[in-house]
Amino acid sequence: AKFEVEEQVTERNLADDRRILLAEVRNGLSVLTGSDEKLTRDQLDLVNVVANTLAIDRLLPGREIAEGESWTHDAATLGALLCMDHVAVCDVSSVVTEEAERQVQIRLAGTVHGTVDGTPTEMELRAAYLFHLDEKRITRFNFAIKEVRKNSEIVPGLDVVAKAFVTIDPQNKSLDLPPAVQKLASRTSEPLSQTLVYESPAKNFRFEYDAAWFVTAEERDLLSFRFLHDHDLTAHCNLSVLPPRSAGRHTPLEQFERDVRESIGDKLETVSASTEWQTKRGYNCLGVIADGKVNDVAIQWRQYLVSADDCPRLSFAVTLERAQGEKFADAERQIIDSLQLVPAPPAATASKAEGVSR
Repeated sequence: AKFEVEEQVTERNLADDRRILLAEVRNGLSVLTGSDEKLTRDQLDLVNVVANTLAIDRLLPGREIAEGESWTHDAATLGALLCMDHVAVCDVSSVVTEEAERQVQIRLAGTVHGTVDGTPTEMELRAAYLFHLDEKRITRFNFAIKEVRKNSEIVPGLDVVAKAFVTIDPQNKSLDLPPAVQKLASRTSEPLSQTLVYESPAKNFRFEYDAAWFVTAEERDLLSFRFLHDHDLTAHCNLSVLPPRSAGRHTPLEQFERDVRESIGDKLETVSASTEWQTKRGYNCLGVIADGKVNDVAIQWRQYLVSADDCPRLSFAVTLERAQGEKFADAERQIIDSLQLVPAPPAATASKAEGVSR
């Protein structure tokens, strides 16, 4: 993709190891994932776009239609076509206008209300498409969308008109895919996992996370992201990057719990858990779960500190209403369990520093 803003051009591409993708439409949801390496959020946004070609043929009525006859489309079809999280209102229909040269011309119009990336949106849709009587499928699809997306706690609002032009040519040659990819693609009994990967700007850590998490602020040493469940804000997390610990030294659990208690202050009611363990990669992790109240609302704080020799330490601070605990479950543990730290480059020795000064 190429972005042009005030004469400044930015290009974004998929990495070479993420160019074979698995895609599926299931229960009105569109899912895309890398076959070897999981996608980042930016990479997913490159390919998870409107006019999803896996969903286009679902616009067909499934029966013979006469010229001038119309039919309505269901929410699952439009949700997949538009890559929406949820469709609340779907008032969209198509009508056959004419047939020429073995191609049936069809027009679509209507409105859809729902959410995209957890953000409420309203869309007016117009489309003209062709059904080829010999190919028995839609071969051309021209789409126009007028969208008003509201401000949310995840992304700013927007008011935009977007157009998509799709041509579908039958491919007679079989795809030459690696056996491992074919095996993964054949597992259709369960949905594809929409797990993403986050890579820090400084390249000093990475982790996997569910697509229900959305990054809302990103700085060199601070990352903020929020978790949506059923399109509602459920939890907030701040991730802070701290300097590496000294070799052989780490923060005792008792000290970490005292620090958590002090940071919460008089809002704290009780500490329900205080534990220490090693992650799958052998990193030391401290965890404290505390309960309290803020303005008479029951709140839970989940604080974690992950550390390893010669690596940056990461502090996780998760905040959620206690009433959301069942929905949120242990969503933060996927991040911690998959966390990969990158050792900091060795500091220059004193002799080398002196040599440079001379």
